[in-house]
Amino acid sequence: MLRLITNQDPMENEFFLRDGAVYFSGLYENSLLKGVAPKDFCYWHYWGKSSTACFLGGIRLRGADPASFRVLNYAYAMDKTAVYTTSGRIPGADLADFQVLDNGQNDSGAPQGYAKDSRQVYFHNGDGKVKIIKSAEVSSFRSLGDTYFARDEQRIYAYGKQLPKAELTSWELLGHWYSRDAKRVYYLNREIKGADRDSFTVCTPLDAPPLADHLARDKEHFYQNDEMIDETLWRERLHELMQEQ
Repeated sequence: MLRLITNQDPMENEFFLRDGAVYFSGLYENSLLKGVAPKDFCYWHYWGKSSTACFLGGIRLRGADPASFRVLNYAYAMDKTAVYTTSGRIPGADLADFQVLDNGQNDSGAPQGYAKDSRQVYFHNGDGKVKIIKSAEVSSFRSLGDTYFARDEQRIYAYGKQLPKAELTSWELLGHWYSRDAKRVYYLNREIKGADRDSFTVCTPLDAPPLADHLARDKEHFYQNDEMIDETLWRERLHELMQEQ
C-alpha cells in the first residue's frame, strides 16, 4: 500500500514535499520529518517510512523496522516485531497470525476497526488503547465491514462490545447504527427500551452525510439516536435533514 512520495500539495493527514524535505500536514500545523530523504520515502495517508525510520503522521515510531514495515489498513500497520495502531502498539499480538477484518476507517473517516490473531480479537476506535474482546470466539469472528458491527457463532458485537440479549438467528442491521432482533431494537451497543420492534423504521436516508442526525420512529414514539424526543422537534430535524439532501 505504501507508495513513493511525489505529492507537493499539503492535504490534511497526508505527507508532502517542500523545498527538498518531507512534511506531514497535520490538523493545526505542518511537521518537518527531520533527517528523512525524499528519494526513499514512501507513504499511505498518515503511515510512512524511509530507509531508516517509520512514521505515524509526524511522529516517529520508535523501534519500528523499516525493512519489514507494512500498512494493513487505515487503523493498523505492522513489522517483524510489533503491530501498530494510530494509538500505539498492541502488546503481545501474535504477529504470524495477525489479520485485519475490515478497511479500518469508519463512516466519518476516522481510523477504526476489528482485527484478530490466533488468540484474541481486537477493536480499535482511534481513541485510547486497543480493546481486547475477551468474550469473542476467535475462529468464527468476523467484521460486518462497517467497522462498527461484528459477529461470531455465539454473539453480536457493536463498537467492540457484546450486544446485550441479542438473538443471533433473528438479528438484522437496519442502518445508521440501528439494528433489531425478534424481540428488541438496538442503537449501536444499547437496547432502546420501549421501542416497538415490528413498526420500528429508520428515517435517516442511507446516503445521508456521516454526521447527520440518526432519526427513527415506531408506531408510538420518535427517536434521535437512542432517545425518545418530541414529535414536533423530531419532524423539524427530519425536515432539516431532507433539505440537506
